[in-house]
Amino acid sequence: MHRRTALGAGLALAATLTGCSTIGQRPPPPNQEPLTCVDRDAMTTVDRVGTAETVYEVNQSPTPFPIEPGFLAQVVQWQDDWLATSGLPRHDQLWSYGAWVRDGTGCSSWHGAGRALDISRLRSGDVPVVSCREDLWSELDDAALRDDHRRRYWSLAASLHLHFAYVLTYLFDPLHRNHIHIDNSVSGTGMSTFDPDSRVQVQMVQSACRWLWQVEVEPTDAWDRQTRNASHVVLEQLGSHGDVSRTDNWQIFLRGSVPRAAQLTAS
Repeated sequence: MHRRTALGAGLALAATLTGCSTIGQRPPPPNQEPLTCVDRDAMTTVDRVGTAETVYEVNQSPTPFPIEPGFLAQVVQWQDDWLATSGLPRHDQLWSYGAWVRDGTGCSSWHGAGRALDISRLRSGDVPVVSCREDLWSELDDAALRDDHRRRYWSLAASLHLHFAYVLTYLFDPLHRNHIHIDNSVSGTGMSTFDPDSRVQVQMVQSACRWLWQVEVEPTDAWDRQTRNASHVVLEQLGSHGDVSRTDNWQIFLRGSVPRAAQLTAS
């Protein structure tokens, strides 16, 4: 694609980016660094993330988008890890609502820094691998198909949580029913660590226990005794002890959860 075409498409995408997370509407997550929005000139425009073509969810067409270069490298690293560990078919398309967006004068979203990405689907040609469109598959009549979508969704979320400390799923609020939002505002350039005060990480633990490991836990969004105990049960199956509040256990829990959708499908 010619540079001029890529820039035009990227700017058009940024202008119509929907469903973005903002920090101005709710308290920021624990340990979030100060936000500084940047101009389009600081971005790299890409039409692929690693080997995966970028497709804009709104028009379902291949579309390049601008993204901060360092954050892009982290997304590529996550994708390589996912492809190596998920056990699901390899995707060659990453469907998205985009990354950088011009944030006006308010600067309330990490999309304004180009350090956020809204993932809506992973696909291999016309074949879905993972759908983050909970607004669509939760309405399916086929319960088995709904459960398969949900397991794949939470396997993907576990992989994303490993690499990024701030991952927003459909449990976060209704705006995220059609995508998973990731940014590196909390974890920076490193891998994530567990914070018991992080609602989104607790949601990940409770959902993985329930949907990927069949360990019953109430979705309280709180790091309570039943959630600690549930994570302990899962970790014992993975050959570890304690709960996910230990840094090594958090990573063991997530890495063990990533391939569960494929394992449960095959069983």
